[in-house]
Amino acid sequence: MNIRENETIAAIATPVGRGGIGIIRVSGKEAVSIAMTYFRPVSNIEKPKSHRVYYGQFVSENEEILDEVILFYMKGPRSYTAEDCVEIQSHASPVVMRKILDLLLSAGASLAEPGEFTRRAFLNGRIDLSQAEAVIDLINARTTVSHEMAVSMVKGDLGKKISTLRDHFKTLSMTMEAVLDFPDDVEESLQSESIRNTLDGEVRQGLEKLIANFDDSDIFRNGIRVVIAGPPNSGKSSLMNRLSGQERAIVTSVPGTTRDLIEEFINIDGIPFQITDTAGIRETHDVVEKIGIERTLSKMEASDLILFLVDGSVSPLEETLNQIEELHQTGQAMVLVNKQDLPQKGVVQLLEEREIKSFPISVKEGRGIDAVKEGIVSRILDSMPEDRSALVPNRRQVELVRKALNHVENAVEAIDSGLSFDAIAIDIRSAMDQMGEILGEGVRIDILDEIFSNFCIGK
Repeated sequence: MNIRENETIAAIATPVGRGGIGIIRVSGKEAVSIAMTYFRPVSNIEKPKSHRVYYGQFVSENEEILDEVILFYMKGPRSYTAEDCVEIQSHASPVVMRKILDLLLSAGASLAEPGEFTRRAFLNGRIDLSQAEAVIDLINARTTVSHEMAVSMVKGDLGKKISTLRDHFKTLSMTMEAVLDFPDDVEESLQSESIRNTLDGEVRQGLEKLIANFDDSDIFRNGIRVVIAGPPNSGKSSLMNRLSGQERAIVTSVPGTTRDLIEEFINIDGIPFQITDTAGIRETHDVVEKIGIERTLSKMEASDLILFLVDGSVSPLEETLNQIEELHQTGQAMVLVNKQDLPQKGVVQLLEEREIKSFPISVKEGRGIDAVKEGIVSRILDSMPEDRSALVPNRRQVELVRKALNHVENAVEAIDSGLSFDAIAIDIRSAMDQMGEILGEGVRIDILDEIFSNFCIGK
């Protein structure tokens, strides 16, 4: 991304498509003069006042009316970017919004790059980098829980935790520098124990908690990977349709209908699940079906949870029972005995003899589906911490936390080995730098480019 601090930028801030209202955003020193070039307010004004809304018309170069619009001016630093910022609200016709944007560009604005508005908010000190990165999580939030987590990050909750840890490192670093600069006034051995206690206590615990919670935040952001597996014609595609609430998978009485993976996101009690319907597992000579079964086995291995479906109206094959037993031992699977609306062949009892709990269901009638959903949610929530405000929202940040923890462990080991503060101070300063990098201090330009390239244009 180019650094264009002195340029005024503009972009459409609403998604592509027709709608009631569209927003075109302008930010920079010339935002007002550029926006006013083609805006005709109903009341004569020389210059709009900050944080006021003005009604009028946006006209073309020939003074032809393009649309009735509302103009909202925010003088920096009291704006999203901390620069002078104007938002023009028109009807959300793609043609109208594009014409307005083109006129703004002809008046002197530059087209904004992906994430450039948020990048300017960060560079201008309105938000730290952890808050900027949380904006993309907020935009992509799929459920109430993931939305609440993103809002917490945008408000700066993560930044506050990281700042506290960084301040600990800064205090320890200053203490060691004082010992090194004034050895006659401060005895090094007396400070070593205090520094060790801080590192091995509050600091280590804070870092370890962030790391431990990372997987949970990743689950809420990307969804629990759930695979529906089992023998052919056991009702897997019907279950997929029942859980998703739509006809996503083709359902027939012919075994082997599903030959490829079908994926759908669903929301159960605020938790996102990525559900995958798979090919039925069986011996086959069909080349295409074989490929589908290989993909099924690979997907099962990479999943967080397997819903293994069997037909309760037919006697199960021994190989199916053995496969269920293997999955049961891993704790990765929930066994569902389908077609309870038909005469049963004692499958539930066979599983009980092997001490395997199962869920009797009828996908056709919807019987037992709520119990399955409750079972899925219960399994997930049992492994999650109650405090979700401490979650690290992305992989870049947790890698920096891991590096900081490694430096803490090295520093503690160095103290225990009786090394001088010169050696220990290097690890402390490195850990402090990594905390600062999460907040955006000293971050390389290429890393910023990568972060903000994930944003949409207009944000």
